[in-house]
Amino acid sequence: MIHPLREIILTGAYNLFIRLRLAQHVLFRPRAIGVRVIVQRGDEFLLVRHRGGAKPWGLPGGAIDHGEAPAEAARREALEESGCPVTVTGLHGVFHYVAHGLSDYVIVFTAVADGPPAPPRGDIEICDAQFFHPDRLPAGVDAGSARRIAEVRRGERNLYRAW
Repeated sequence: MIHPLREIILTGAYNLFIRLRLAQHVLFRPRAIGVRVIVQRGDEFLLVRHRGGAKPWGLPGGAIDHGEAPAEAARREALEESGCPVTVTGLHGVFHYVAHGLSDYVIVFTAVADGPPAPPRGDIEICDAQFFHPDRLPAGVDAGSARRIAEVRRGERNLYRAW
């Protein structure tokens, strides 16, 4: 059983980290390149829930480590954030994210699930991971993730546009 006080502390720490990271980005204006992964299992899509934010549900993803290939970062991030092993199947597109003083690029890959999600327990960033049918996405999905799922459903790929 997860202790409620620990969850409150982890959520507070995560929200503080996000605010500090945003302040650092606004002050120094680095340009980041990250990945997101559209993971499918049949007609369902994998979403992870972050501990904070107005729209906590989104596609798994994160930063590319130094020297790491983007597709490998996508596979690693999907596994780290959701516990779900995946096979990367293709490049969906490259998207430019400009908001809150940030100007980042997100490389989005498609993948298929090789197992069920097993979200991390006691993680400071992620607190849930589940598959959802696109017609029954949870409340609080970030708009960019919802658009990427819709694009895949329409068969779109090799895109370059705003997040």
